[in-house]
Amino acid sequence: MKAKLMDINTKLLLLMVTMLFGLAQIVHSQELKTVKPNYTPLVNTKWNMFGPIRLTIQDFAVTDKYADTVSGKIEGGFLELANLNYGIGFYQNFSSKLALSAEFMFGYGYLSKKTSNKDDVQKIWTQTIRADLYYHFYKENLPLQPYLFTSIYGTYHMGNIYVSLPIGFGTRYFLMNNKAMFTAQVGYGIGLTNGVRNSVIYSTGVYFKLKK
Repeated sequence: MKAKLMDINTKLLLLMVTMLFGLAQIVHSQELKTVKPNYTPLVNTKWNMFGPIRLTIQDFAVTDKYADTVSGKIEGGFLELANLNYGIGFYQNFSSKLALSAEFMFGYGYLSKKTSNKDDVQKIWTQTIRADLYYHFYKENLPLQPYLFTSIYGTYHMGNIYVSLPIGFGTRYFLMNNKAMFTAQVGYGIGLTNGVRNSVIYSTGVYFKLKK
């Protein structure tokens, strides 16, 4: 008797699982018919965006690890050997591969020179202008697109201009069906003027389409 009841319960359980699986398949097929894709590949390769948010960190920890100062070796945490910059900018796409952006930023933090003195370990306010050239090397019909970049990164403080040349890689991701874009990148900045040290420059930004 117990064996028969167990057999009936097993059959009922299998029937319920089959019915639920069939119902899930029907619901899923209806969703595929009604839900529109949340990303449409870009058709026009010439477009531009406004960037109200771009955060950049210029980190001297790599080169200053062996830097001599009047107080000995420079030591500290991540942001103690870096400066944080916030800016607004403009992004122009020229083709499926090439794009350009430009930003004006305000920053605060540490700025290192090859010939250090006592004042160089102080936190300072700076103004920075940067321009980036991007080369995208993956499929343009995907929302996530990696790229290589090079840029000019110029920082102004107390009448002096410190120019670095970052070279590196990053990625951009399209949001809200191409109405917005998120970027993230990292590069090694080669110091060019006024004895500024080489640095690692991280950057992330958000951009929005200027036209409907």
